[in-house]
Amino acid sequence: MSNAATVRSQRPSEITVRERLTFAAGDVFAGGASSLIAVLYLIFLTDIIGLAPGLAGTAVLVAKLWDAVNDPLMGAISDRVRTRWGRRRPFILAGAVALLPVMALLWLPVAPFDSQIGKMLWAMASYIVYNTVQTVMAVPYASMSTEITTDYDQRNKVNTTRLLFSTVSSATVTLLAARLFDLYRADAIELGEFYGGIVLGFGSVFTLCMLGVALFCRERTPQPAGHEPFRPRAFIAPLRTRPFRRLLGMYLCHSLAMDIVSATVLYYALYVVPGANSQVFLGIFIAINVIAFPIVTWLVGFTSKHKVYATLIPLALLGAAGVALFPSDGPVPLVYVLAFVLAAGMAGAQLMSWVMFPDVLDAAELETGRRNAGSYSGLMTFSRGIAAAIVLQILGLVLQVSGYVAPVGSEVPTQPAGAVWGLRLFMLVGIIALLSAGWLIARRYPLTRAVCLQQQAELARRRADGLVAP
Repeated sequence: MSNAATVRSQRPSEITVRERLTFAAGDVFAGGASSLIAVLYLIFLTDIIGLAPGLAGTAVLVAKLWDAVNDPLMGAISDRVRTRWGRRRPFILAGAVALLPVMALLWLPVAPFDSQIGKMLWAMASYIVYNTVQTVMAVPYASMSTEITTDYDQRNKVNTTRLLFSTVSSATVTLLAARLFDLYRADAIELGEFYGGIVLGFGSVFTLCMLGVALFCRERTPQPAGHEPFRPRAFIAPLRTRPFRRLLGMYLCHSLAMDIVSATVLYYALYVVPGANSQVFLGIFIAINVIAFPIVTWLVGFTSKHKVYATLIPLALLGAAGVALFPSDGPVPLVYVLAFVLAAGMAGAQLMSWVMFPDVLDAAELETGRRNAGSYSGLMTFSRGIAAAIVLQILGLVLQVSGYVAPVGSEVPTQPAGAVWGLRLFMLVGIIALLSAGWLIARRYPLTRAVCLQQQAELARRRADGLVAP
């Protein structure tokens, strides 16, 4: 049999539409869980647990420092594991089984301790446990997105589809979480119902989606027979790949800009523009991303992905300035128009980073001879988690120093002007600075569509000749 025939006979079967959708649904957890934390956890700690804003932000930040070891370690471990079920799926299954119990701990509405320090330590410990389980699923799942198919166009379809699930889940979870909180603040539901909605409602959906990935999806890039020995420097080895450094910067810029929107929206609707509805505000982001998905999917079929990322960011800058500086007594429909502008400008960036990730893995494989997707995705999720925690820490400190008045029960206290302007400036400076940085980085991103196609052809040739370890 010829070498070409041998390669064809060993080629993994094509991914089916059902498997593509099942895998993409896993991003309901990846996008939704991070948004649940971003929109609700800080205000949960300050307004329900009764923790001072500065201590609440500190608890989140310290817990996230565990990810300095946790995420890259999980990536390195999953790269080196060999099982009959692949490198990634056993971890996804284990994390899915543990998810509901750890969510029950994280969102427990009555801390076991009365003192501020005791509450902070409880929040810190429960968040560390939750972060560990989340990492066990999230890092292998992100790595598997580069391995579920070896075809360039099919891989684009998989990753644009999962990013649609992620974006819609992120916006929907944010919307529903905000609604739950508003119902609790209005005495329409009891604290136990609020707790059950988060843990059983969101947690059950997240669990089922990840179980589907673990049980019904599989990797199609062959597992190499051997692996590199584990060394501490493997944690930062991905940073030697230039396209990855660019992608990481772009990813953090748009993700943190969205975190600022999510973390401030409840405070904004209550205190900055009273009368604005946080659910309408967030619903706009859902609608925009649903509309943008088929457009983005079409665009990546013939243009470079970094152009899709960057083109509309200037529009987002205008929207961010308008929302942040909108008069407290201004007409509420107009703030929704500005939110629409902000969401439209951010849509391309939100959908692109993980779609670009497999292309970076191609570049890394050509450069190093190995496809250690776990190490790369681990470093991305670690950086994302730490940066998101810093955003919440800064917001907590802004509220603390600006005189934020925590509510008692369901009241909506009048905030001092300093707290309102603190929220405005946090949105204005943060969103504009981050999106501007992302736009500048994208202009120098090296992996154009032509380069990506050349990479795929070269990888196929080298794999056929046995020159790289898949």
